[in-house]
Amino acid sequence: MTTAHAIPLSTNVSRLDKVERVVRNFTATAALTGAIPVPGASVAIVAENLTMLTIISAKLGVEVTPQKVAASWGALAIVNAIGRRLFVEGARMLGWAAGPLGVAGISVLGALTAALQTWVLGQLVIAIAENGGNPLDHAAALRLERDATLRFLRGEWRSAS
Repeated sequence: MTTAHAIPLSTNVSRLDKVERVVRNFTATAALTGAIPVPGASVAIVAENLTMLTIISAKLGVEVTPQKVAASWGALAIVNAIGRRLFVEGARMLGWAAGPLGVAGISVLGALTAALQTWVLGQLVIAIAENGGNPLDHAAALRLERDATLRFLRGEWRSAS
């Protein structure tokens, strides 16, 4: 897929800034959506992530499909499962808390889980695009997940500064 508005694939800092901004915006949106303590919020996060994938793919002018992400995500599926498990276990622990404290805790946990997973997915889509639209191998996907998680924990997903 090549578009008239595609950003050239190079080490151009401006190009990286533009697609990183897309990932930051979708990560923040996922955090807001994940904070909603209802089961249907997960469906909205999936839709948001598919939209992010499409926008990044178009901006970079490289076709990145959900199938290519899934091929790379195989290595990252464990991380996704761990994130869901942490949320479920955390929600159970907070569930016994009465009133707003329990709901607030579940909301924070949901927001952080959704944001982290969206951030890692965005970084994966960028890496696949930079790899010519080809899925990443297992070792590269694991390195990406580790590096993206560390960047998330440092707060890089919040701002470009």
